[in-house]
Amino acid sequence: MNFGLRGAVVRLLIALLLLPAGCATIRLDWPRPSAHALAHPEQTALGRAFSDRPSARPGLSGFHVLGNGTEAVLARAALADAAERTLDLQYFIVQDDLTTALLMQRIVSAAQRGVRVRILLDDLHGPNRDFALAATAADSRIELRLFNPFLQPSLIVLSRLFELIGDGERLNQRMHIKLWIADNAAGIFGGRNLGDEYFDAGPDANFRDLDLLAVGPLVTELSGAFDEYWNSKWAVPAAALLDFESGPEHTLRALSALGARLADAGDTELGRELAAGAFLRQLMRADLAFIWAPARAIYDRPAAPSLADSHLAHLGPQARAILDAAQFEIVLITPYFVPSERELKFFAQARKRGVRVAVLTNSLASTDSLAAHAGYARYRAELLRNGIELFEMQPQAMASHPRRLHRWGRSSASSLHAKALVVDRATAFVGSMNFDPRSRIHNTELFVVVDSAQLASRLTALFDEGVEPDHAYRVLLRDPQQDGDALVWIAEEQGVEVRYESEPLAGFWKRFWRGVFSVIVSEHLL
Repeated sequence: MNFGLRGAVVRLLIALLLLPAGCATIRLDWPRPSAHALAHPEQTALGRAFSDRPSARPGLSGFHVLGNGTEAVLARAALADAAERTLDLQYFIVQDDLTTALLMQRIVSAAQRGVRVRILLDDLHGPNRDFALAATAADSRIELRLFNPFLQPSLIVLSRLFELIGDGERLNQRMHIKLWIADNAAGIFGGRNLGDEYFDAGPDANFRDLDLLAVGPLVTELSGAFDEYWNSKWAVPAAALLDFESGPEHTLRALSALGARLADAGDTELGRELAAGAFLRQLMRADLAFIWAPARAIYDRPAAPSLADSHLAHLGPQARAILDAAQFEIVLITPYFVPSERELKFFAQARKRGVRVAVLTNSLASTDSLAAHAGYARYRAELLRNGIELFEMQPQAMASHPRRLHRWGRSSASSLHAKALVVDRATAFVGSMNFDPRSRIHNTELFVVVDSAQLASRLTALFDEGVEPDHAYRVLLRDPQQDGDALVWIAEEQGVEVRYESEPLAGFWKRFWRGVFSVIVSEHLL
């Protein structure tokens, strides 16, 4: 191809990319009956298991930390198996893999025994539609809606790209919330999507993630959030967008395909644990260790969010007051850390008051988002000069202690995905919200504030373990007496301190593409 022709092709591609995706807009007026959470959860076995528990106190909710992936799968399966009346799921990403198939089996079984199943999925990721088709084919009684959908099917990637460019103001508003609620009596919230890598089951790499199993009054708040999204105009019935095959023969075919997919699952460790049902028995006997405390859910409304200039505005006045009143420590775990100017000022002022501010996030080698890391890298030196402690997760989180039980998961290539914040070891924030522009501007998010020194201590211990020198790099200014931005990364290998003067374990191409993204991607999209 000569240079003139190549230039013409490039100009044509640019012109196509800049074209609006036609004048078509998504229909939001499809018929959709409103539905709400179960009014009397105490009338179900799951509700009775905790309402009758001696340790449960009026007004307090119970929390069980799901710190490792296997337990997180078992907890979701147990809630699906225990559900008698309702099962509500709300997710940003659903992958097409083994753990999702195992959970799908539980979801379908619940629908088959008469449980009302509602599933609300964001429509950004193509596999979500594949999950929708598979679930409704397996049981037509499963109700499924897609949040803020695209016009184009998931397989037409280039058309979806054009649509995103042409209708970016709408399509950049995504639902990032993750909920799994049974009988309005018990629910799971936090950072995990549905997929092998979120449950420590990925063959090559996994996310270090966190969510909580909750019972008590908070679940009513979580169900209220789900209902608000489910009944909003942005939740479009999947049948309006997808071509469903219905009828007994299609159901039989879908169930046979699911059975074939899971034929060998019983030989896996996870399959055996699911079959044993120990977690379900513990749940129904209320034998799990729960932390009881006052809590409240804070979440964005399902309408397109207004542009918030920082998480401190996004969190709501109650949460902001807790942060503003911090006396000695703020600990933050977040996979993507791109602070706004207001947040930079807040952290600097906290340090001037003597409050320790410490952050655990991804290193360049461990991150799954080079664009987000490019935004973070701009602020590292300023954060360090203001006294904020920065720790970056190593991609091999346990390489030096392969036999040691580690709450972040097994020894494998890993990327941090947990989202938690602890103030003064007394108040914990856990949810779906990252500390980046996309979460505070474009996504709708949910998090829970728990006033519990016990839970805060558990999460702080998780942070302390995560920042150990054989698990994370401590980032420092190379010469704190000078104004330069040169950094040094300190870690430990086989008990010996190691210092890096460039991004550790990050090859040329990672550094190259991070540099490209730092130039071409607007910060509000990070």
